Amino acid sequence: MIGTIRSADTPDPYREGGYVLRVLSVPGRVTGQPRSWPIAVVRLLGQHYICAPNRRRDWVRNLLAAGWCTVEGDAAAVHKATLSEDDNAAQAVAAYLGALGRPSTMWPFPSDAPAATIRQHLHEIAVFLLTPSG
Repeated sequence: MIGTIRSADTPDPYREGGYVLRVLSVPGRVTGQPRSWPIAVVRLLGQHYICAPNRRRDWVRNLLAAGWCTVEGDAAAVHKATLSEDDNAAQAVAAYLGALGRPSTMWPFPSDAPAATIRQHLHEIAVFLLTPSG
């Protein structure tokens, strides 16, 4: 059941090369109040990534400012969020788009673009590596 949330008590397990939906919360960059949203978390090479087709979205700007978020349903709820622009980041986006199962026109490249093409756009999209804290 990739891409669904069964309940807060029993979230879908992570699958290598796929994604699961989670609820992320991050403090707002102006108010400091928590902001929450559902998002796909990709597992690649045992690491967790979240991505966005551009860096102008409010949640991306909040996460860039805070540097951390909470992930509902994970054993370690608090995660450090590091903007990533390496080969693994490009592969994480490719894995997400491949697992999505449908074309997406929101990205600055075709949904079936190889990681090498995605890598050329990492300066304009947002890919965060999530690392559990504590």
